[in-house]
Formats: sequence, C-alpha cells, structure tokens
Amino acid sequence: MTEIAVPRQVLASAARALAHAGRWQDATALLDSAPPGDPLLALTSAQVAVESDWFAGTTTAPQRLAIATRHASSLDDEGRWDLAFAGVRTEYRTVLMTDQADREPATALLHRTATLATTAPDAVRNGWAEMYQGLICDNLLDKPDNAPAHYLVALEAGAADPLLAREALRHLGGHDHDHGDTETALTRWRLATELGAAAGNVPGTLSQQLLLAVATRATGNEAGALTLATEIARWATAIGAPALAAQATAFLDGTDPFAPPPPLATAPTPAPITSQPTPRGTSTATATEAAITGQMHTAPVVVVPFMTAPLATTPRQ
Repeated sequence: MTEIAVPRQVLASAARALAHAGRWQDATALLDSAPPGDPLLALTSAQVAVESDWFAGTTTAPQRLAIATRHASSLDDEGRWDLAFAGVRTEYRTVLMTDQADREPATALLHRTATLATTAPDAVRNGWAEMYQGLICDNLLDKPDNAPAHYLVALEAGAADPLLAREALRHLGGHDHDHGDTETALTRWRLATELGAAAGNVPGTLSQQLLLAVATRATGNEAGALTLATEIARWATAIGAPALAAQATAFLDGTDPFAPPPPLATAPTPAPITSQPTPRGTSTATATEAAITGQMHTAPVVVVPFMTAPLATTPRQ
C-alpha cells in the first residue's frame, strides 16, 4: 500500500468540510486514520464530535474532548481557546436537554462564555463567544431582552466568517418573527440560508430552510410550507439528522418548530449521503452590514434548541 503524506492542516480542513456536509462518520474516520497523539487533529476530532452530537444524536463529544484536553499543553493559545469553546458548546447542549428549573448551571455557563469573550484572541472568536452568550440568555436563562445585543456583536464579527453571520442572522430573525415582524425575519432568514449553503453547511442549511417554511406558513401559504418541510424531513433523515427530521415532521403535523423536541431515547446510526451563494456582486461583509441596519426588536424568548453554531471556517478549528 502506498502511503501519502498529508499536512495535518489539510487533513483537519478536509474533516471540517465533511462535517459541514453532514458526513460526520467520514470526518471521524479520516481523522482516526492519522497517527494518534496530534494535538490539532485531536482538537478537530472533538469539534467534529460536538457537531455530530448536535445533529446526529451521537454521544461522542465528551470522550473526544477528554482526549483533546490531554494534548492541550501542545496547542497554541488559539487552540486552547478553541478547545474551551468546544467544551462550552457541549455543556450548552447538556443543560438545554435537561431540566432547567435550576438556573445555577446556566448562570455558571454564561460566566464561562463571557470569560471566553474577554480572552478571545481575535474578533471572530469573540463573536462566537458573544453568540453563545445570546443563546444562553435566550434559551437557558429566560432573559431574551439580553440576547439581541450579543447577536449583533456576533453579526458584525461575522463579516469575516459567513457561518457566524448565518448563526446571528438566524437568531435575530427569530426575535423578529416572535415580535410579528415577518418581513425582517424573512430577509434575515433568507440571507442566513444563502450564507450556510455557500459554506457547504448541509444540516445547517436544512435547519434554516425549516425557518423559511415557518415564514411561508405565516404568509398563509400552507401548501408551500408543507412542500418545503416534506423535503427537509426527507433530507434530514437521509443525512442522519434525526432531531431536525423530527422538527420538520412535527411542523407537518402543525407543531411550532420553535418548541424543543424531546431528547432522543437512543442514538441512531447516521446515514450519510454523497455529497446558493451570496448574491453575485454582494460580499459577505456588505450583506452583513445591510442586515445590521435592519430594524431590530426585542421580544419574548424564542426557544429553538437546534439553532446551533456549525463548525466555523476560522483558525479556531
């Protein structure tokens, strides 16, 4: 067998691209094919596992995070920050999926995330930490009025990271929708969909399309909304994203997808499939700036637990 040397940065980038496409098993297999003990690949493997747990219902992130932590001393400052942020993402999901009557875990998590924001080595990483502070306020602490300010900081930083901009637009649009401003919500959700698709984020684009179905239903076009949701459910099932498929199916039954689905009883085996950019002439920064200038309303809490930040195309990975 001929062995081909591949730079670890290239291997990590390829694994991220596979994870963006919903090919979590393939991404993990690629990383596991490398000799063990590399700190960057261990970190990337942990981040892929976080994504897989979110969308595929697996439970591999804690183990992968533990392995990466053992190699943390060999990471640079950016890598150690990324590892800490991956831990925050996993903890956020854990708290979200458990009884939230006790606010102490969520409050502690908010403090951890705020510390990451102040210690972030660049604006994009700071934006991701701000994004999760907004999510924690929105979905864990019942403080929705505090969330949009964090999302707007994330949106500004997203000029350098389309997936961060996509995430911020997704949640800002959620506040618009909850406030009854369907037009602004639809504008932000459409741009978020384009940004996610351009970055090759298959599960994130599907989850974003479900919000377009929500907006379509709000306009009275029930037939169009059901057609879109039917295809989302089919695709989500095909790529092994059962939580998203369940949300789409519930939408078809008339349920508001902004309500969280019940936790999965078992972790199903993902079934990967073989794998619209920003409008021509419009840069990500320009589109983001336009979205920032849109009218912003604070509103009651919008609970969409699977509106998670996908793997970002930044050095933090």
